[in-house]
Amino acid sequence: MKRFFPPILILLILFQFQLSLATSLMQQLENERIQLVEKVSPGVATIFTIKEVKVANPFAGSPFGDFFGIPNVPEFKQKQEGLGSGFIVKVDKEKKKVYLLTNNHVVENAQNIKVQFKNGVVLDAKIVGTDKLSDVALIAVPFKEGIEKFAEENVLKLGNSDKLKPGMTVIAIGSPLGLKGTVTMGIISALNREMPGHPGEGFIQTDAAINPGNSGGPLINLNGEVIGINTAIIMGAQGLGFAVPINQAKWVMEQVLKYGKVKRSKIGVVIQPLTPELAKHFGVKKGVLVAQVMKGGPADKAGIKPGDIIVAVNGKPVSKIIELQKYVMRNPPGTKIKITVIRDGKKMDFTVKTISWEEGEEVSEGNLHEMEAKYGLIVKDITPNLVERYRIPKVPYGVFVLGVKYGSVAEEAGIRTGDVILTINRKPVKTVRDFWKEIKKAEKKGADSVLLFIRRGDATIYTVMPIIKEKK
Repeated sequence: MKRFFPPILILLILFQFQLSLATSLMQQLENERIQLVEKVSPGVATIFTIKEVKVANPFAGSPFGDFFGIPNVPEFKQKQEGLGSGFIVKVDKEKKKVYLLTNNHVVENAQNIKVQFKNGVVLDAKIVGTDKLSDVALIAVPFKEGIEKFAEENVLKLGNSDKLKPGMTVIAIGSPLGLKGTVTMGIISALNREMPGHPGEGFIQTDAAINPGNSGGPLINLNGEVIGINTAIIMGAQGLGFAVPINQAKWVMEQVLKYGKVKRSKIGVVIQPLTPELAKHFGVKKGVLVAQVMKGGPADKAGIKPGDIIVAVNGKPVSKIIELQKYVMRNPPGTKIKITVIRDGKKMDFTVKTISWEEGEEVSEGNLHEMEAKYGLIVKDITPNLVERYRIPKVPYGVFVLGVKYGSVAEEAGIRTGDVILTINRKPVKTVRDFWKEIKKAEKKGADSVLLFIRRGDATIYTVMPIIKEKK
């Protein structure tokens, strides 16, 4: 005799089966995520730093300083503690060192660096090399307290950031606000994000929670590979974190290990985006527009002219400024590269011999970006548009502070976004180039600092900004 089950009972059985299957899959995914974090976390370390910063003395030249027992000097030296993250990338048995990648701003100007590993061992670290433009630093600790064995077992695998796509799941690990081993998860929100002061560096944008202290920690994919170094957040915003692509960091590390510093190239051009309006005018769909050619520079010698549209470098298509910068900068100075341009509707190839990014004392468009990255300070000429947009007070001259990087020399000097820098060393500042030329002069003279006179709202203040001296 055949038995018939009511349709509602069949539906209930199917629903229960699907629910059980979904629960099982969720549990499996959770277990895999837990295993991934447990595998990667030991390779992440906490970095403690002590920096000596200069602060302006508000009582300089005032009798109140004597009353409080404060010396009558224009500035003080003050110790400042810092916190960041890093991760193990290499164990060198020959040199007896364990290498870690972190951010430049985590260790920049640090007098003392200590690294605490997941197993509790704390060791003094030395800077092997740093790079301000990419915000990457390589540090090392010696073989002590058996750290070499622990490090060998926990070297993190570096992935390929060129294969990333928006929507991919990522995990950030670090020590935000001193909370060691914190794990957050999110997705890749966007790629090749441009940030002021970092030409040629396309950052990864993620919504994985990143806070102060996460800097220098790894951004991991679901295969347990490091695909980025967590580096920045936008204060006041949520879900906006940025990371240095690991391929960029690997290139920096290779340069540092080979040369002791990063060697970049330039060709001596000022470039601008090819907007739809400009593209229509020039009759070119993709590329970047050469706005200016530095007299006597590599591009000038090769025959490139203002108005040329650069469409390729060594055969690689160029459609964005960041692509051109990357393809040129990642070559040792003296490299011959092929630049393809469109001029008057005709495609032309030029062989350009690059020069060092640092070459030349004048503040060109190229090394202006380097100076911005170096000091963590973005200043702009005051225009009617900026006055209206930011309600800049009426001033006879000056430059507007558009941005100050967290942990930078500018921030330590007390400079804030929205300030107007009126004078530098008591000289009026009328343009951005005037400002950076004075900074360059101070560097050349070996000065320790410069005196800035600033308009802040309805008030005016003096502050002292340290001059960064290159390590020899």
